[in-house]
Amino acid sequence: MDFSLTEEQVMLKDSVAKFLADNYAPEQREAIVKNEAGYSPEHWATFSELGWLTIPFSEADGGFGGNVADVSAVMEEFGKVLVVEPYWSSIVLAGQLIARSTNNDLKSRVMPTVISGETQCSFAWLEAQSSFSLSHVSTKATKQGDSYHLSGEKKLVLNAKASHFIVAARSSGDVNSQSGISLFVVDATNPALKIETVRLMDGQHACNIQFSNLVVGHADMLTQEGEAYPLIAEVVDEALVALCAEAVGAMTYLYKATADYANTRKQFGVTIGSFQALQHRMVDMFMATEQCRSLLVRAQCAILDGSEERSQDVAVLKAMVGKYGRKIAEEAVQLHGGMGVTNEMPIGHYLKRLMMIDMYFGGSDIHRRRFSDMRYL
Repeated sequence: MDFSLTEEQVMLKDSVAKFLADNYAPEQREAIVKNEAGYSPEHWATFSELGWLTIPFSEADGGFGGNVADVSAVMEEFGKVLVVEPYWSSIVLAGQLIARSTNNDLKSRVMPTVISGETQCSFAWLEAQSSFSLSHVSTKATKQGDSYHLSGEKKLVLNAKASHFIVAARSSGDVNSQSGISLFVVDATNPALKIETVRLMDGQHACNIQFSNLVVGHADMLTQEGEAYPLIAEVVDEALVALCAEAVGAMTYLYKATADYANTRKQFGVTIGSFQALQHRMVDMFMATEQCRSLLVRAQCAILDGSEERSQDVAVLKAMVGKYGRKIAEEAVQLHGGMGVTNEMPIGHYLKRLMMIDMYFGGSDIHRRRFSDMRYL
């Protein structure tokens, strides 16, 4: 079976790589991270002009009609330079929740602005006691007439400057039940929201949200009442594949940068890359990256084929990317010596980003347990 990229995907990767090479040098990224918004609005506008924001969406919705492999091609290039624009949180995750909504009126109203980049959305799902379980939702949604009153709080919502939040709330069932969960689109300027911005270790901006008696209309619900969990599970699986593609891009950069450094850094009059022990460590970095790349392709195929084992493949991918991503980054730091963790060297920033990717929707231990539960129970 041929797993090579299509001609269109190669052209897409090349165009992304060219733009990033011109606009995302380490010092340029550092300036972007320090921006008040946490990203470059100018770059975001360029993403829209180049059509990258349309890639995951169907032609019927005004998009390019791409699939998870197309999105992964973009995300891998983003991972090589640590792009901070909210492509994953707004387009791949929250955007797909809206695109696959059963509320057609909401879709027709919101999707054009999401695809154009005018509207940025973020999925507010994580709670203090959820332990990364998608079905653990204690936020309450009480129906009153044609509207719902929401009360609760959400933690570490990505893209603190998002214009809209997609809030998961429970309208029925116990706190861990998969049934009874609904999704609501909430304007970030709603006065009922109390938003606290926090900065994550990788430099990205997130926020904690509290709300009490937040009134949301029925027209802003993504699915029928209490029927949102299947949509959440489906979209999160695909979004995790794209996120892991970003991690593979970061891992690729790390082992290549480490090999280049080892072939120039001299000790005892010779390059340290000539030391067999260090060669073995760099080979291990390469092999770990390629193993994760293979699992990435497997997960993409499972999603594209509609395999019943897609969730298992995604769980394995996320677990191994979490394990090996951190291992490769730590090896890169070690082989670069003390300068590996200085702000002047990008290596430490890749370590921080891979650690954050590991924690999104649960770390490697969570997904190993998830795989075991699906596979053997």
